Amino acid sequence: MGWLKKNHIAAIIVWLVLAVVAVVTLPNISTLVRQQGHVILPASSESTRANRLAREMSTEKNTNSIVVVYHKDGKLNADDQQQINRKVKVLDEHRNRYNVTRITSARDGQEVANQLISKNRQTELVTVNIKDTAEFDHQAQRVKRQLKVKGLQTYVTSDDLLSDEFSNTTEKGIQKTEIIAIIFIFVVLVLVFRSVIIPLVSLLTVGIAMIVSLSLVMNLAKYANFPISDFTQVFLVIILFGVGTDYNILLYDKFKEELGKGNQYQAINVVKQSAGRTIIYSGLSVFIGFAALSFAKFSFYQSAVSCSVGVLVLLAVLLTLNYFFMAVLGRKMFWPAKNFQIQQSSKVWHFLAQRGLHHPLLYMVILAGIAVTAMINTPHLLNYNSADEVPNSNSIKQGYLIAQRDFSKGKVSPTTIDIKLDHPLDNQKDLAAIDQITNTIKKNPNVKAVNSVTQPTGKPIKQLYVKDQLKTVLRGLDESQSGLTTIRSGLQDASDQIGRANIRESVKQVQELANGSQRLANANSQFNGGLNQYITGTNRYIQGTSQLTSGIGQLRVGVNPFATGIGQVTAASQQLNQQVATVNSQIQRLNQLINNQTSGSYATMSMQLSQGTGRLTSALTAINQQVPVLENGIDQLAAGGSQLDQAGSQLYAGGSTLASSSQQLGSGISQVNGGVQQLNQQLQGMAGQVSQLETGLNQAVNGLAKVQAGINQVQAYLGELKNSPAGNQLNIPRNELGNHQLVDSYNVYMSKNRHITQISVTLKDDPSSHAATQAVKQLTQDVKAQVKVTSLSKAQVAVGGQTSQIADLEKLSQSDFSRTAMIMIVGIGIALLIFTRSVLQPIVIITTLIGTYYTAIGLTAVIMRQLLHESMLTWNTPFFTFIMLIALGVDYSIFLMMRYRDEELVAPGNQVKHILQAATVIGAVVMSAIVILSGTFAALIPSGVMTLIQVAIAVIIGLIILLTVLPIIMAAYVKLTYDSAVNRGVGMKS
Repeated sequence: MGWLKKNHIAAIIVWLVLAVVAVVTLPNISTLVRQQGHVILPASSESTRANRLAREMSTEKNTNSIVVVYHKDGKLNADDQQQINRKVKVLDEHRNRYNVTRITSARDGQEVANQLISKNRQTELVTVNIKDTAEFDHQAQRVKRQLKVKGLQTYVTSDDLLSDEFSNTTEKGIQKTEIIAIIFIFVVLVLVFRSVIIPLVSLLTVGIAMIVSLSLVMNLAKYANFPISDFTQVFLVIILFGVGTDYNILLYDKFKEELGKGNQYQAINVVKQSAGRTIIYSGLSVFIGFAALSFAKFSFYQSAVSCSVGVLVLLAVLLTLNYFFMAVLGRKMFWPAKNFQIQQSSKVWHFLAQRGLHHPLLYMVILAGIAVTAMINTPHLLNYNSADEVPNSNSIKQGYLIAQRDFSKGKVSPTTIDIKLDHPLDNQKDLAAIDQITNTIKKNPNVKAVNSVTQPTGKPIKQLYVKDQLKTVLRGLDESQSGLTTIRSGLQDASDQIGRANIRESVKQVQELANGSQRLANANSQFNGGLNQYITGTNRYIQGTSQLTSGIGQLRVGVNPFATGIGQVTAASQQLNQQVATVNSQIQRLNQLINNQTSGSYATMSMQLSQGTGRLTSALTAINQQVPVLENGIDQLAAGGSQLDQAGSQLYAGGSTLASSSQQLGSGISQVNGGVQQLNQQLQGMAGQVSQLETGLNQAVNGLAKVQAGINQVQAYLGELKNSPAGNQLNIPRNELGNHQLVDSYNVYMSKNRHITQISVTLKDDPSSHAATQAVKQLTQDVKAQVKVTSLSKAQVAVGGQTSQIADLEKLSQSDFSRTAMIMIVGIGIALLIFTRSVLQPIVIITTLIGTYYTAIGLTAVIMRQLLHESMLTWNTPFFTFIMLIALGVDYSIFLMMRYRDEELVAPGNQVKHILQAATVIGAVVMSAIVILSGTFAALIPSGVMTLIQVAIAVIIGLIILLTVLPIIMAAYVKLTYDSAVNRGVGMKS
């Protein structure tokens, strides 16, 4: 016995030292949970890949975004806006002091202001990027204080801040839970054992196990990346205090029972062999169940492995320290109680076990029917909104709700689509593809707004689209039509003027002029003949007067043709002069219509002809002036012979003059005739050209008519194209790819090397809602399908943001829950197979526990909906409820069946009696344990964390169900197994 005491003393010393070391080495749990306790999705998940691309795209490494929310019950006025802008300006000037990397506010322009000021003008947002540090929440509050505007409600919010607030809320809830649980356990133990020592000893042993386990888990997390979560600490508290107290009740109850038979040392030995063995079996089953969670792929589920660490430490503490206190205190442990002879029993379990024994099939069928019904009606829609875990009274939550109310619900947490290629995307083809994807997303009925590199403000840049460009083209075509109409009209007028000018008639007149010129030349020849005769006559006259009479007669004969010739020449000259004037007028008109080299030649010939006819006219005038003189001379010659010689001389002189004038006339006539003939030839050729010109003008007019008809067709086609879906296509001219507006957009929505672009999508629904999750799933499929048919077909595409994370979380949690649950059941089943040495018992126990889980979770959903107005359970409630009910249910099943086995060892052969006796005896322990465990879980309800509240309700319901069905089912199982001839020998073997 002395050796036993020494070992127990050594045990207490070791555990006290370990407890002190645990307290000293315990890391800062809050900081550790914030750094490592968040839900971590696998690297292969959609949202994780998107986050990786987003980090690669961002030039601001290790930053987080917060949203400052300004709100006023009335509308924000100009003074409010000025105050906000001043505050933002001051923050911008002191960026380094507040670890700020970027600020987006209404100061950035009207387009940005339209997005950041609500339509009701009651709320304005300012987005601030802050360096991600260990004191991120503290930095956010500093920014809030700097930006706070008097007279306006100022909030700061973000997904990360809400997540931190959830951690804070959980931490505060744990503190409440610990205090309430300790008080409740103390009170229940006092009532059960009628002692004040037992509760103190129990709380001390469990407390040491708790502090050592917590320190061990947190140090493993800090130095070995052991998985933890926001719920690690709270479930360590619940499991260790709840299960630890249950084990203590079993130990203390058995110890008290054995103290009535002997001293404490003897009692300890018996306790070790019975209750101690039961606790080891039960504890190892729980350990295996929680340890099986290490095979989960989801880190959040893996974090429950910490409970297996806690169970191992708990077993070590309870099975050493309790024996120390039993050995040292003995009966004093139960002070002031003195009666150790009365064995506790449970009338409730005795009654329930009898029901199972009397009507085993009936109860089995009823309970199976209830379980199947519950399984069918198990809620499938779960709430993945972590913001619901934070009370609405929290200022961060209030800002979040205001932003959702006055903007779209997805404003604070947009969904992102990241696209990466192995070449720059700032080219015509890829930008058009990005814009096409943007427009496809905008058509989704669940989408509120879309921002991308081609639509940075959520609206298209009109001048970069085919529709707007076609407007410009159509406007130009309208102007072209107007110009072509003017040209066509002018050409038609020119053709009409040429037609009206009657060039052929003018050419005919020139032909007549040429004929008249030729006649004038012929007349001039006749004149020259007569003049020769005249000169011959005067010569004869001079030679001899004898021939005077004859000469005078001949002279008169010569004078008469001469006069006639002069008349003809004069008439022809006048006609020629008129025709030349007509031709000159026609040439001037032609010169106005045809401005070419030929018209200059015609003008020159016209001038020459005019000069020639002028000289001809002068000569004829001179001749006409000489004819009367000639006639007078002849008359004088005829009248007086005395003057004959003088007249002859005068005639000779006149003849000489006439000869000279005749030579001039002949030269002028020759020039006129040559010019007129040349003019006639050229006009004949020009008439053909003018005819061709007129034909060409008519053809040009007809051609322009066809061109205009073609343009009309083009305009009609382009008009239809403009109003068709093709008009919405982006078409950036090459010279516009580098304009400042696009470059600014590149800098926001593209990586520095332009290989990655991001599209921001604001959903209409709450980003954490089921509707939003379904929308993002559909959006992901649509976008990836759209990308495949564009120039981006080889790009990496990933959808990120809170909703995408929730979609991944939903997919991962549901698949991994099924997988992990199966692993846990198999692990516990193997342990039960070993401990119970039976095949059917583990099957019955596990089936009972699974049915209990489904019934409890279904009833919890009803209670939450009807009483707390929560339409859905939180996404982790089913998981935590399952592992708790399975682990705890195994405990109570082992308690019952190990007691049954002990009864069999004492008096084998009467299994029905033994199961009834075991149920009656162990029922008191199980009921006390369930009451304590239910109270411990009930301590989670005041935490205010919805997950903890729902898990508490579900586990309490499950424990109540187990308390009711466990004695019935196990008794019915024994009855059917051992009282049936068919199944005899299949049951439990000792």
